[in-house]
Amino acid sequence: MRILSDDIEGIDPAESHRWKGDLSGIDHSVIRVPDLEAGVAWYRRLLGLVEVERRDGRVYLASPGSGLVVLGLQEGGKGLGYVSYAACSANSVARLKRRLDQAGVAYRTSIDDTRSGVIDAFRVELPTGHMLEVLHAEPPTPSKTPPPGYAPGVIDVRTSHTQLRTLDVLGMSDFLKVLGFRVSTYVPLPDGKHLLQFLRVNERHHQMAILTGSSGLHHVALELDTAAFWTFCDHLGVERIPAEYGPGRHLEGDILFIYVRDPFGNRLEITGPMSHAGYDYTPHAGSDEPWYHMNRWGPQPPESWYHEWT
Repeated sequence: MRILSDDIEGIDPAESHRWKGDLSGIDHSVIRVPDLEAGVAWYRRLLGLVEVERRDGRVYLASPGSGLVVLGLQEGGKGLGYVSYAACSANSVARLKRRLDQAGVAYRTSIDDTRSGVIDAFRVELPTGHMLEVLHAEPPTPSKTPPPGYAPGVIDVRTSHTQLRTLDVLGMSDFLKVLGFRVSTYVPLPDGKHLLQFLRVNERHHQMAILTGSSGLHHVALELDTAAFWTFCDHLGVERIPAEYGPGRHLEGDILFIYVRDPFGNRLEITGPMSHAGYDYTPHAGSDEPWYHMNRWGPQPPESWYHEWT
């Protein structure tokens, strides 16, 4: 096939991503808390997150390093309020809606029920009952104003991934594929079902993990640079906030990790940078020993990690 320079010049730059997919990664996650003020204070202690917006019983918190929203807290209960993924363009939003229409999946507009700066947004209900949002937003205008008082350095906190539990891992995976998620790693069971799957929408190993179990949010994960990760571990000691599990290193994604639970039981994973899988990475079965998947350094999780989530 002959490719002319005019063909290349005629490509809309906003559409050059199409071979990669229509989602670029997690924009932000919202966690439910029964006490909003106590929640804001605790998450500020934990990561120095900065409040940038408050309305309708929800507070949006930004990275103290970049000023970009990474987390929201929603008053009422506990667990996941919603997880929001960024679409690459306005055309991406339209294409994703068409796919949902073709699959017979209902969605609703959420532009008035999400963070500021959003041009278009919609939400779908996952098989677990959780809400997944797709948004298209204005280019970010990050601020690097450090938070007042003591914080664990003015660190750059980034979104990483979410882990949900479901009794139908394959069904959940098939649903997510409609939105362009791709499987990176899976663990099959003798009956043909899957114990877990890691899925991605960009070149990193995963932005969604699904593991068998009763429906719920296991954790929301935020990412730090490697040096900042170890500073954060010491910061937990300064603030006397106990870790539930870690530090360690997961096999999938080759990431440093440490798990912390907020005062209400919600679990947060703080990680180091995740390995790149690439957009054309072929799904493969995880065949290593279970302990090695969980922590390449050996020590395994407490019972709470296996049996408690929100």
